[in-house]
Amino acid sequence: MTEEHSKPEKHIPTTTRTYTVGYIRDSKKLQPSPAITLNGFWLAEAGFDTGTSVEVRVLPGCLILTAKEPQPPVEEPEIMQTLRKVCKLSARRQKQVKAFIEDVIAPKPRGV
Repeated sequence: MTEEHSKPEKHIPTTTRTYTVGYIRDSKKLQPSPAITLNGFWLAEAGFDTGTSVEVRVLPGCLILTAKEPQPPVEEPEIMQTLRKVCKLSARRQKQVKAFIEDVIAPKPRGV
């Protein structure tokens, strides 16, 4: 039996909140674009800590926000780290070099 004034270990807010859709200026079209700003400590309590990736599903009259689990960082090949230090490659060239390296080091089936 729980004590009279006990609290759960982690409080997950279930309160409904009301916000108003505002706007931000689109720098390219110079037209207002609808925007919603959410803030408050309740976000962290609900699992949306700073830096959390968020998936947004859009339904008519409904937005569903889901916190995504952080992905482990992908180890970059040492050769890419060296190239980045020595050469100033564009992002496109970096992707091409990375794809080439991955193709070279990928295991090949026998008889090919």
